[in-house]
Amino acid sequence: MSSPGTTEAADTAELRHPDVRIEVRNFGPVAAGDLDLRPLTVFVGPSNTGKTYLAILIYALHRVFGGFPKFPLPRHFPYGTFLLPFAIDRRNLEVEKPISNKTLQRMVEKLSTEDRPFKLSDLPKGLREAMESSFNDPNAFGAELTTELQRCFDIESVSEVIRRPQPRDAGISLKVSDRERELWQFGMSSSGKETTVNSRVRDMVLLPGGGTAESVRRSRRFERLRVLAERGRYAPYVLLQELPKLVADPGKSRETFYLPAVRGGIMQSHRVIASALVARSTRAGFEDIPQIPTFSGGVADFMQRLILFDQDETGSERMAEMAAALERETLAGRILTIRSSTGGYPEFVYRAKETEQEIRLTRASSMVSELAPVVLFLRGVVSPGDTLIIEEPEAHLHPAAQTRMAMTLARLVRAGVRVVVTTHSDWLLREIANLIREGEIGKPAGEPADRDALPAWLSPHEVGIWLFSREMDAAGSRIEEIPFDRVEGVEPRDYEEVAEALYNRSAELQNQLAEAERNEREQDTR
Repeated sequence: MSSPGTTEAADTAELRHPDVRIEVRNFGPVAAGDLDLRPLTVFVGPSNTGKTYLAILIYALHRVFGGFPKFPLPRHFPYGTFLLPFAIDRRNLEVEKPISNKTLQRMVEKLSTEDRPFKLSDLPKGLREAMESSFNDPNAFGAELTTELQRCFDIESVSEVIRRPQPRDAGISLKVSDRERELWQFGMSSSGKETTVNSRVRDMVLLPGGGTAESVRRSRRFERLRVLAERGRYAPYVLLQELPKLVADPGKSRETFYLPAVRGGIMQSHRVIASALVARSTRAGFEDIPQIPTFSGGVADFMQRLILFDQDETGSERMAEMAAALERETLAGRILTIRSSTGGYPEFVYRAKETEQEIRLTRASSMVSELAPVVLFLRGVVSPGDTLIIEEPEAHLHPAAQTRMAMTLARLVRAGVRVVVTTHSDWLLREIANLIREGEIGKPAGEPADRDALPAWLSPHEVGIWLFSREMDAAGSRIEEIPFDRVEGVEPRDYEEVAEALYNRSAELQNQLAEAERNEREQDTR
């Protein structure tokens, strides 16, 4: 088990996600709203107010922009354009002249200087201007985001997520900053028929100077860049492809994973569904099927991870410890993967503590089916630096298990994973508030007996609780932050109103029962 002094613990302590702010208007049920992504971001509020819409949007944005790096580039950025004597690429990107080897060598010399930062403005002018203009090209990120929204929401047109009934444009704005300094902003507006992009990028430090950048400048990737800049005529092409990888948070995982609210049912039926899809994937299988039903992108990605899950795949030791703690503290057993010697789809089973009996998830409790994918993803999929989105992590859990799930979320934050959840659980929110109070104290209120126990505490600035509430005029839901209060915690106001209404109704009914008993005794005495 890793201790605070281990290399992995030190590495995860240095992980820092960029500051991300998202604004939407007329997007699904949401009329307007803006929010910050914190290390732990929680969406609460009534059903059908847009919590899942925003969670899926975050998933789509993360996939398109590759984890919100310092400077994202479209997947098909035309590097080759800068190597030709003259060129106008398919998006009418005009280039006066190619970038010479001499220019690239000067750029690498600046990269090699350890005592000065390397900025965006240090890039060759033509490349820098092309990178900046790609932001405002609707055929670049605009087209990629449109396609990803269609995939993730399982729709044919973006117009299907635009709020009705009046004709409106849907707007999405994404702002990425680092220590309150804006790096870049991407804005897209869509009417369903036309998409416009309005974005900007600031001059920024791509590679800092001093000791912070020393390990990068000594890396194999940087050495390859230096050598390539001194070589033949085709070297610039490879160099331009390698450069973004060098300056975009080297060595840090930036993937995103989505666990849908229906994960329990999928866990019980994924082998049947996968087998049926493969059986129908041949031309003969399609002959009698007029239209193949489709999954949303998030659900399809989730199923694919399950189908390709490898029990022997080595993941993060810290994540594996969390998976084991969840099994030990909540499941009282283990989730195992069985794969036949001939291959095929994995089967996931549950083995209760101190027994050798393996139970298929179809016969296990709903709690086991709900938590099994969380355990599997922690064990072999999620790494520090990633983003994990979980819909309703409290589903089918006893209140005590819901509080332990809150501790798992805090442990993920401590390990450097950004977590986004949607919830209706009062128990989950109350325990999150307790974990914030522990963070303010500076250490857990009760010292664990096991000194190697995984830390589970939160700081107020690490948590964002966002309330989705309906407006009285039915114009759509709005989003507002619920600030942490040391006394009240982070519960929505309507939770207290529901509790008070239940108490008043209970008291009224008890009074009516007492009055009925008195009347009955009076009648008996006559």
